[in-house]
Amino acid sequence: MPYKALLESHVGGWEVAIVLLIVAYFLYRAGKEKAGKIVHMLLRLMMVIILVSGAWMLFTVHASEVYFYVKGLLAIVAFGLIEMSLGRAKRQEGSIGFFIGCLIVLVVVIMLGYRVFA
Repeated sequence: MPYKALLESHVGGWEVAIVLLIVAYFLYRAGKEKAGKIVHMLLRLMMVIILVSGAWMLFTVHASEVYFYVKGLLAIVAFGLIEMSLGRAKRQEGSIGFFIGCLIVLVVVIMLGYRVFA
């Protein structure tokens, strides 16, 4: 599989995942459980696509660069924060801290991907 296709699916996956995260969060907070669950499942599908394409690129193209291992670890932390914030929003518990933390980590991961800090 060409590198360009992996890169495009990875970047597109992150873009779609951010939109789905925001939509799912506000659907859960509005009490629309069924619609929120559908969007949440689509978000999980995007996370799998992101994880597979990122791991493939990491181990085939960027295997010697520690920078991308750090990005991968932060991405896994972001996935955990996504699940925690949506789980708490679904149960109508206080979740704004997890949601804002998740958005901050997502922005840092995307900035690492574009090598803003390198």
